[in-house]
Amino acid sequence: MNAAGERRLTPAEQAVAAGLAPFRARLDEIDSQLVDLLGERFQICREVAVHKSQNAIEMMQPGRVEIVRARYLQHGAEVDLPGDFTASFFDLMIDATCRAEDELMERLAAGGEGASAFTPAEEGQMQTQSPGGAA
Repeated sequence: MNAAGERRLTPAEQAVAAGLAPFRARLDEIDSQLVDLLGERFQICREVAVHKSQNAIEMMQPGRVEIVRARYLQHGAEVDLPGDFTASFFDLMIDATCRAEDELMERLAAGGEGASAFTPAEEGQMQTQSPGGAA
């Protein structure tokens, strides 16, 4: 055991880990990019929530969700993702962004933060200081 209480790898396990290291490094980089992209997607959804609030647009746009879901599933199939995974991931992402967008729009309607909640980001994009959002 090491100081953190974790078991040390055997020489055989170390050899396996060394062989997997390049794959794991690539996966770690992709995971980081996925989180960055999801953060960017949520940011855009927050901006959409502000726009919808300012223009009296309903939060839920079922026709848009259907179009995006179909495109998402088709693209997933084109890159050989399992259909059930793609559908579940899309549904999870849409549920989370819609819930967050709804919450932000409720705060805006109650006189909470509005467009002034945005501050310029380093790349000139808009950035909100509250969590949530969906398109």
